[in-house]
Amino acid sequence: MNETKKKKSFFEIANKNFIMLFIAYTVICVTHSMTNSATGAGWRLAGMDLTTIGLIASAMSWAAFIIRPISAPIADRLNKKTIYIFAVAALVVAVFMYSLSMNNPAFAAPAKIIHGIAWTFISTITAVVVSEYVPREDLGTAMGFFMISQMLASAISQPIAFALAARMGYASMLLVFTGIAFLGLILICFTAPTKAPQRVEGKSVFSGITLKNLFAVEAVPAMLINTAFQGTRTGITVFMAAFALEELGIANIGVFATAASLVGWVSRPALGVLLDKKGPIATLIPAAACFSLSLLCLALAQNIGWFILAGVLCGIGQNGISPVLMAISMRTVPEERKAAANSTNYLGMDIGSAIASTVGGFLSATFGYRVGFGVFIVPVVLVTILAVIILRKPAKTEA
Repeated sequence: MNETKKKKSFFEIANKNFIMLFIAYTVICVTHSMTNSATGAGWRLAGMDLTTIGLIASAMSWAAFIIRPISAPIADRLNKKTIYIFAVAALVVAVFMYSLSMNNPAFAAPAKIIHGIAWTFISTITAVVVSEYVPREDLGTAMGFFMISQMLASAISQPIAFALAARMGYASMLLVFTGIAFLGLILICFTAPTKAPQRVEGKSVFSGITLKNLFAVEAVPAMLINTAFQGTRTGITVFMAAFALEELGIANIGVFATAASLVGWVSRPALGVLLDKKGPIATLIPAAACFSLSLLCLALAQNIGWFILAGVLCGIGQNGISPVLMAISMRTVPEERKAAANSTNYLGMDIGSAIASTVGGFLSATFGYRVGFGVFIVPVVLVTILAVIILRKPAKTEA
């Protein structure tokens, strides 16, 4: 008997643990999504110079870069729920410290470092914890709902954050988000225990970790491509709100993130079809063009309409580029090295974010925000050319 499996609805797979974790992850993502843009604007209003803001913002990415290689084995070999609770608790502490940093800059860098470590573990372990609360055959559907949650959080967090900041100030707004993140922590505490980890007697948590399974030299070109794209996205996020407020008097720049998230979500299926039917090069070039035009719109921005247009273009660009970058990193290595290639790809994201925050701060402080946004177009164009060259070569698995 041939039966097509029907995709289940949210309420068909939702149990108590799934619902609590879904709500917790949503409010955690809401808190995380607003931090880069909101803290940059808040620190600027508090009188911090742009170079310092860039350096502090980069601390989060460097912390993630250092901790990411060991986050997966820790998550695999220790109690997952306990790690999740500690990671979310660290996020709560980081956001509270952001609030304190609006009046005392000494809290800024430690807050970013704690946030970087916390988010690395949260992003690593969420899917693993979800997998313990839903049947195996429903995991794909469950993670689809979690991805929608992440998209919605990105769309609504910044408008809410900037509206609250305009009404009560950045320090008080961040206290509100501290409470929101704390709600997520409480919900996670009340979920069921996860399975006990399997440990090999006499071996440490970090046994078996080698440079070879963490880093693939063959994937370095792909890593550089990801470094430029991800770095550029982070670079504009850190300074965009400060630019809008300082030069144009626009207090709520959250519409950029809303437009980017919603348009990205709507365009994702069409971009997926384009990738499947026409291939990665045909997808990458228009996506990179949209991303570059988004940067140009920011460099030329005169009113809120420019930011909305930039968000629309960025949403299309990012969602077209991301799957292509994954394909590039996978095709540079043979089958048995794909995990290392994926790890290298993520390291590129961390490095790019760290460098872009620092360079963006220097460029904005020295030449102005508009030049800073415009200069980021150069690495995007260069790595797009590099990506096309890589994609024209036969994949290692095909050799």
